[in-house]
Amino acid sequence: MMDVRVRFLGHPWDQVTVPDAGRETAEVLVAVFLRAMETVPELRALPDDPDLYRLRWEGEEMVVLHTEVEQAVFRAQPVGEASAQGRASVRTRLPELWRAERGRDFYPAPEALDGIPGLWATVLEPHEHMVVGLRYVSAWGEWYVVEVDEASGLAYGWSCLGGDLSQGRWGLVDLPALESSCPDSDPSQLVVRDLDFTPAVAAKVLPKGRPHESCGEKDCPVCPTDFLAEYAARIRSAIAEHGVFIQWVGAREDSATFCYTIGLHESLGYELVMAGLDGRVARGVLHSVAERFSGSPDPVAGEVLDGLLEDGVQLLMRPVESLEPFAMLRAVYGEEIAVPYWQAVWPDLDGAFPTDASYSFPPELQPLL
Repeated sequence: MMDVRVRFLGHPWDQVTVPDAGRETAEVLVAVFLRAMETVPELRALPDDPDLYRLRWEGEEMVVLHTEVEQAVFRAQPVGEASAQGRASVRTRLPELWRAERGRDFYPAPEALDGIPGLWATVLEPHEHMVVGLRYVSAWGEWYVVEVDEASGLAYGWSCLGGDLSQGRWGLVDLPALESSCPDSDPSQLVVRDLDFTPAVAAKVLPKGRPHESCGEKDCPVCPTDFLAEYAARIRSAIAEHGVFIQWVGAREDSATFCYTIGLHESLGYELVMAGLDGRVARGVLHSVAERFSGSPDPVAGEVLDGLLEDGVQLLMRPVESLEPFAMLRAVYGEEIAVPYWQAVWPDLDGAFPTDASYSFPPELQPLL
């Protein structure tokens, strides 16, 4: 084990204990930096283009610079051998606010937590090789824990909010925050520990269909096939055959269900999106909107469409401000893709649209993307 003195952008100096496994100091410090890129909000917010980073050495201290930040974004230096005894065993149970409603313990017994590595303990292991010790689920997400600090409840692992696996990520998991979360005081929204979960390497227990990075070893027996690349290839085939593919994104904690087209810009010059409707309904409406504009002038902001919904309900077209929600478009066409999206929005019972001040439905039901 190695004690490492670290300073992240916007944070004071701190010290972490990481395994060295006989590795060179430089390799250990780079691994610490890569973990920080996943867990430190200030670093996660930086543009992640590798060409924007510069690494330099000042004696034994590793310094990482970013071309868009005046100060160093990361500093690290070894400060000697760490105790081989590992983390201290903590037996004070963290409080549980919703124990009765949940009907089960949120945290496993302390002796079970002893079998899960502490924070930073697996920093040298590829993600797919890490052993997941705990799984938590709710109606709005799932969390897989590979490291945990028993005293604070902070953990490290893979999480995904909603059904869009392309948005899943590795990072910090705040277990006390999850335990205390009960949206709208609705017990059906509580996060619970999966009591039937059996610990195993991430490659075997994380959801199929998520994007991932292999360890880089040829014919690795652990790392799964790159599903994201395979899925993007299937989307390309569908576009070649049908001219468009419609991606469904399940509701997340902070947004509603939405469907968006991929590939339509090859024929129309733009893509379409709808939010807040059942996926099957939205797909049908998007096809109808695409047909309406086929061979016609491009949409105009505020343009109202008739005859596409039942009972004379109208649709209104509005331009979308950002491509950030459309992960699979970028997976298919590359991160540099720049095409306009038009959102078709539907009205409330009085015919008012989300762009109107008199709109009566909650804004989260049909967010303006």
